[in-house]
Amino acid sequence: MNIDEAFHQLGKWGRYQTVIFIILMAASLPNAFTGLQFAIIHFQPSHRCRLSDEIENILKNNSNSNENLFDFFIPMEPDNYGKFEMVCNNDWKAPLAITVFQSGVASGSIVGILADRYGRRPVYLFASLAQIISMGITAASWDFYSYLVAVYFVGMTGLINFVVAFVLVTEVISIESRNFMAVSSMYSFSIGYAIVPLIGYYAQNWRTYNWVSMVLSVFLYLPGYWLFPESPRWLSTVGRTNAAIAGLNKMAKMNRKKVNFERLIKTHTAVSREITASPSGLLETLRIVFKSTLTYRYLSVFFAWFVTGLVYYAIAFHSKSFSDDRYLNILYCAFADFPAYLCGYYAVNMIGRPRSTIFFLLTCGVFTIILPYLPEELSTLRTIISIIGKGAVSAVFYIIFLSTSEIAPTPQRSASMSIASFCSRVGAFIAPFVMFLSKIEYSIPYWIMGGITILSGIIVIICIPETLGVKMPDTVQQAENNKRFYGFNIFKKFTPTTHRNRRDDNYLMKELTTS
Repeated sequence: MNIDEAFHQLGKWGRYQTVIFIILMAASLPNAFTGLQFAIIHFQPSHRCRLSDEIENILKNNSNSNENLFDFFIPMEPDNYGKFEMVCNNDWKAPLAITVFQSGVASGSIVGILADRYGRRPVYLFASLAQIISMGITAASWDFYSYLVAVYFVGMTGLINFVVAFVLVTEVISIESRNFMAVSSMYSFSIGYAIVPLIGYYAQNWRTYNWVSMVLSVFLYLPGYWLFPESPRWLSTVGRTNAAIAGLNKMAKMNRKKVNFERLIKTHTAVSREITASPSGLLETLRIVFKSTLTYRYLSVFFAWFVTGLVYYAIAFHSKSFSDDRYLNILYCAFADFPAYLCGYYAVNMIGRPRSTIFFLLTCGVFTIILPYLPEELSTLRTIISIIGKGAVSAVFYIIFLSTSEIAPTPQRSASMSIASFCSRVGAFIAPFVMFLSKIEYSIPYWIMGGITILSGIIVIICIPETLGVKMPDTVQQAENNKRFYGFNIFKKFTPTTHRNRRDDNYLMKELTTS
């Protein structure tokens, strides 16, 4: 019996899968509160910058109604509402804070590799606690620089716990439920996305917003202290077979299943030396990325992450508003992702991962190139095109999250996800500069975004193997053995390698000895 057969015997859905589902949902929601906070707390209320002395004197001496004039030009500021004077000559502070936050997220992408060395559970719990503390410091910031430090750590810790939770889910859920769990994580973020304007509307204060977000996060993360399990798959690959068996037995008890997992020890013993001999961590992952037969797969999926991050944030930050209300704008943007994830969910089940990716990338690319050539008076059509483009790239985000976890070996899975997420953040950093090129020629940014999305789609269909119905690879050799490439024959069909096709308990040993 191999590890995937063990998970199959736990059943398709039960109390254990429900607990994992709750953990994943809880890990996604708070990251929406922090990632989208700037749309709420960086809102600039009515204000004016200091006028020249000459104009100030004219206003003062204009008439007896000068107080009314100044009330118009200088509205009263509610107590504790303004935020470190991020306007006028200090208007650089707001974008700097966002850049610092994104830098923290990028750092979290790399730090997340610790889960490959120390395990999924301890890294998740530490990151969740650190994120809550950072959110509290953000709310209590005493000056702009303490605020910058706080938002940096909020961004870093938030990404760590989300990536680790996602990796855990892909490792402990059966092949049949893997896709459902992946799309659930995206929907969870969108639900948090929709909650953000509600918190902002009722809080009406940036400190209150952060305090409320922190309290909600505590309630969401707290059950994970008791419920978040260590990954039996990770335990088995690092040689802790007895701990893996204990975890599986606990999961079987939760599902009221009586399964003898002792046979897993026999199978694992035959291959544990080869699995554990392969080191994990950033350096080993980088070696595999650049010096193995998996190189072109990794580079292709990392490029897809970069393109997706660039295009997603470029469209999100520069699309036309849906209404004049900033709270409704955020709410509508959140709802726009719901149908996109649903389409992606069914697409990966019906036509597979690479074909779904190229479909949505081509859709986004073509619609993005078309957008600048639509007349301004066709505002409704332009808005629809923008929504479709944003929805398509959102679907790609979901699919590449799933694909990256499925092509990476277990010892390098968390590190691979972290590097991929870092590539996405690089794209997010570049997005504002790409859009700045519109000052030279309005259509240049759209041609760049459309061109690289189409290019990325072609690379994906050629270089990324199909993982639909394929077991999660525990070793580099198992990952290399998946040679299900479509190339330009996108109608090619493959036979799923589910548990029904690998009943033999020596299956794992046979894979390791196959050249």
